Amino acid sequence: MLVLSGPYINQTAQAFFEDQVKYKFVHHWYPMLSDSSPEKRFQAARAFLTYPEWSLPLLRNAIMNPDSENVSWQIAMLIGMLGDSTDVPPLLKIWRELGMDENSPIWLGAMRRLYWKSRGPDPRTPVLKSLAVNFTENSAETEIDEKALNLLFQIENPANTSRFIRVSANYWLTITDENIPSKYFWIPAGGRIESSIKANIYPASHAENIRLDFRIWEVGVPEPILHRTGEIRFIVK
Repeated sequence: MLVLSGPYINQTAQAFFEDQVKYKFVHHWYPMLSDSSPEKRFQAARAFLTYPEWSLPLLRNAIMNPDSENVSWQIAMLIGMLGDSTDVPPLLKIWRELGMDENSPIWLGAMRRLYWKSRGPDPRTPVLKSLAVNFTENSAETEIDEKALNLLFQIENPANTSRFIRVSANYWLTITDENIPSKYFWIPAGGRIESSIKANIYPASHAENIRLDFRIWEVGVPEPILHRTGEIRFIVK
């Protein structure tokens, strides 16, 4: 005679239910996140939000796996709702690789939400450790004196929590042939980043210098936390 107790039956039923849900996440709801039908995308997103303990590991695996391709904005959106600040660096890496597109606000919104969910209260702001300019004349012969400029900078985070920042550079008394995009950085507690912003400029023939406005924002804050103004001198032919 086979005798089954109530707790054993409940545990077996729960394990079966969990296996079925996890299977549907991988083989049904996850592919539906990128479906062309808005209704199917909504159904999939609802499932992910209903069972975060099973869906979040799957979403994180999608952004951590170096072989992953075409990580959709829906995944970024859901991680922004379910994850924490540790998810910002991998999202930022993928977003940089994707480049600017119409879905950028969704990615940035997800990262900003994750950052402010767990931002520490340490009032110390990032510090600009160095700022330098290198530029060379383009080798191509043109009627206009075009120069390729490279703005080099180092920024340090003295706080005991990570900081998510945006860096921008604007030039005056010259013309640039492009809209110079801001750059975003995740700086761990006590960490430092070194990077650069490139631009092509066309100095006026009568000018001996151009003006630089360099700004650092904390992502999610409307006012810059640092604004450095300076002059870049160069030799006129």
